[in-house]
Amino acid sequence: MPVLRKANYMFIFGVVNLFTYFLIQGYVSNEYSFMTPIDKAFPFMPEFVWIYQSLLPVIAFTMVLLVKSKRLFFNTFWACITATLIIHLIWILFPSFYPRTAFNPEGLSEMLVQLSYDIDNSSNTFPSGHVAFAWIMYLGARKSEKAKETLGLSRLYLLWAIGVSLSTLAIKMHYFVDVVGGAAIASFCFYTVHELIRRNNWYTVEDTNYEHEDTQNSKRQDQTDQPL
Repeated sequence: MPVLRKANYMFIFGVVNLFTYFLIQGYVSNEYSFMTPIDKAFPFMPEFVWIYQSLLPVIAFTMVLLVKSKRLFFNTFWACITATLIIHLIWILFPSFYPRTAFNPEGLSEMLVQLSYDIDNSSNTFPSGHVAFAWIMYLGARKSEKAKETLGLSRLYLLWAIGVSLSTLAIKMHYFVDVVGGAAIASFCFYTVHELIRRNNWYTVEDTNYEHEDTQNSKRQDQTDQPL
């Protein structure tokens, strides 16, 4: 599947997702708190903010460059869409919030945490979109041809998804139940879409190696370069 086409799909998804996210954030009230002893016991570790903020670059890399086949791309893409719809609906029906304690940032990590707080207020916590998308990226990446060819790549994505999940707790953005909910939604959406695609034979089963995509991209470039 051509890189440019994948990039266009992800750009549109990103714009719409962010728009609806901040729209909901601005209109819902803060009603529910899901604080547990686990959340209270989990220490504040601002260094985890770098893993937390790695989500968007990793999504872009995974969807545009790593995932090669059309079927796997749309499996992962529609899983993201479905997860977004479910998460946004829950945010509207059960508006939750995380009570944040004010602090004076010291150091780059704490400054980035404060910036994250300023951009993303304390609402829209359950379930965690960060966790859901991180686990969807892991599930998509582990099925990619590149993961099969590269030793340890699937495990690296697994560690990253775990790291993102822990980071939401470490920088006090989400509750433990938010993490569990996000991971559950990711698995449900990815495998439900996978089964629907398989049963209905949606999207052709392509050759998924790099040479196949390079050929597609070369043909597209040749067509673009032809004089009118």
